[in-house]
Amino acid sequence: MKKIVVILAAGLGKRVGEDLPKQWILIHGKPIIEYTIAVFHANPQIDEISVVLSPDFAGKLGDYIDLEQYPKIKAQIEGGKERYESTLAALNYYKDVSEAHILFHDAARPLITTEVVSRVLSALQDYKAVLTAIPSADTIVEVDSNKEVAHYPNRSEVYRAQTPQGFHLSVIREAFRLALLDSQKKVTDDCSLVHYYLPQIPIKVVEGASENFKITYPEDIVFFEDYITKQGNQ
Repeated sequence: MKKIVVILAAGLGKRVGEDLPKQWILIHGKPIIEYTIAVFHANPQIDEISVVLSPDFAGKLGDYIDLEQYPKIKAQIEGGKERYESTLAALNYYKDVSEAHILFHDAARPLITTEVVSRVLSALQDYKAVLTAIPSADTIVEVDSNKEVAHYPNRSEVYRAQTPQGFHLSVIREAFRLALLDSQKKVTDDCSLVHYYLPQIPIKVVEGASENFKITYPEDIVFFEDYITKQGNQ
């Protein structure tokens, strides 16, 4: 079955304190998004990559990276302000594809590894929805409307979700179809839609990686730059 990766890069991500969205910030002469693309492009299991961009960057990926180095990139898709709008734009782009294995990944998680990607793809052989996650190292508390502690979940049962999230295309397409009919449902992430609207579909959790964090704050940029520098010196 065809294996497609959709890299979600339409977010503004200005919390890092830069003029450009975080995925376009240069680290050692390359934008962060290129580090993300390179991991998927190098994976021989991946057939095709699409990149979802904000309206301001739509069609301009080639202004930031050399597209000739990444022939697996087949489409630049214009996304929206909200994450679900970007996922939906990708689903609309692939509306004529009856079935495929499709992975959605945040552009601002550039330290995704080939091993994690391969675990997701392997799980998709037996499951129709796959979530990448790592165990929570912190104690998690649930609070009520008064910001008072309501419940302490068992830490062994609490995981932190990451991307990529993988699906059989027909499944995530159906979850979005149902979600769009429900004006009360707030979309959080793609696996949550499958869990909510298609509860009969089990979602397999595969092991992510601690380095597969999402760049969000200025200190994340510093960490990433230091990490790349150390890798280059090894």
